[in-house]
Amino acid sequence: MVSKKHPINAGYRRSSVTSPYGLTRETQRALTRMIAAARAKGVRIVVRSGYRSYAQQKQILASKIREYGSESLARRYNAAPGRSEHQTGLAVDLWDGVTWGVGVRNTKTGKWLWANAWRYGFILRYPNGKEKITGYAFEPWHYRYIGARAKDFGANSNQTLEEYLGLA
Repeated sequence: MVSKKHPINAGYRRSSVTSPYGLTRETQRALTRMIAAARAKGVRIVVRSGYRSYAQQKQILASKIREYGSESLARRYNAAPGRSEHQTGLAVDLWDGVTWGVGVRNTKTGKWLWANAWRYGFILRYPNGKEKITGYAFEPWHYRYIGARAKDFGANSNQTLEEYLGLA
C-alpha cells in the first residue's frame, strides 16, 4: 500500500523490473495479456506512464505546481515523492492515445478498462467520488495491479484499495 498516508522512502526499490515501462515482471505479464485481450475486442490501450523514480516523481510534482499555480490543486492529481504507486512498478496510466484527463472515462478504452481490468489483476485506483478516502481526485486512467484479489472488485467497481484493506 502506497498513498499519502502510507509513504515509502527514497531508498525503496521495486523487484523484478521489466522494460519498457519499469513494471514488475508479474505486472508487465498481466498488462501484456490485458492489452492483447482489449485489442481482440477492437480496443486500443496505450501506456502513458509506468514506473517513476523518487527523483522523477519529485520533478513531476514541482512541474505541476508551477503549471497549476497552486500546490493544493496539483496535489489532488499528483503524488509527492514517496507517495506514488508508480514508484512500486505496480501502477500504470492507461489511455487510448487520443483523449487524456477525466475524459478517458468516456472513451471506448476507459469503458473497457473499467469493466474488464479486474480480470487481469488491475483495479481502478482512484474511483469517482472517493477523493476523501484515497486523497486523490478521480483518475480514470490510473490502474494498480493487485493480482488475483482484483476478482473481489469485479467490473465497474468504485471500491477503493483502502476500503478493501480496511484502511478507510
